Amino acid sequence: MKAHRIFTKGQIVYSLLSSHNRPNVLLPVKGLIVDTAWDPVNPLYKIKIIKMYDNMKFLKTYFFDMNFRYEFDNRARKMPLKKEDFKTTRSLEERFNLEDMERFYVIVESVMCTKTKVDLEQLFEKVQFYIISKNLKEIRENAVRPFLKGSFSLDSTQEFDNRFKKGWADKFERSKIDINKYLASLN
Repeated sequence: MKAHRIFTKGQIVYSLLSSHNRPNVLLPVKGLIVDTAWDPVNPLYKIKIIKMYDNMKFLKTYFFDMNFRYEFDNRARKMPLKKEDFKTTRSLEERFNLEDMERFYVIVESVMCTKTKVDLEQLFEKVQFYIISKNLKEIRENAVRPFLKGSFSLDSTQEFDNRFKKGWADKFERSKIDINKYLASLN
């Protein structure tokens, strides 16, 4: 098992925010560690968000309804912000820097933090690949149910695999992942 990096107070980190009510929605951010806590499993960091890498449309769909821990020993809660008050990601980032900025700090596990943006992109890719694969497996299982009739019904997993290959083979060729091995892994 690969050890993860430990960061200290005052360091800039690139992190994936996850929430208690939407654990499969990960938000890539750049942040400043303002405090640390030593959890028995993973160190925890309280970060001030400096930069968000999603567009405002995505953030309005998910971020404003997500629950985050803001103190090490408190429950998760929604950010005290209204999505209607923000038109751009930049305006949201600026809001995080006003005098009451402590209200918007979030707690992040160390395994969701990286030193560089490139490392964050790689971590995000791995986690998103897993989440998408888990959802594809569930879609395939549901689409081939014999009682299902209609637009999403398929006769077999082979039919799903063939349709998947038609739509995604070029992406797998570029990523050097064998599409047949990938589809077999969904079993």
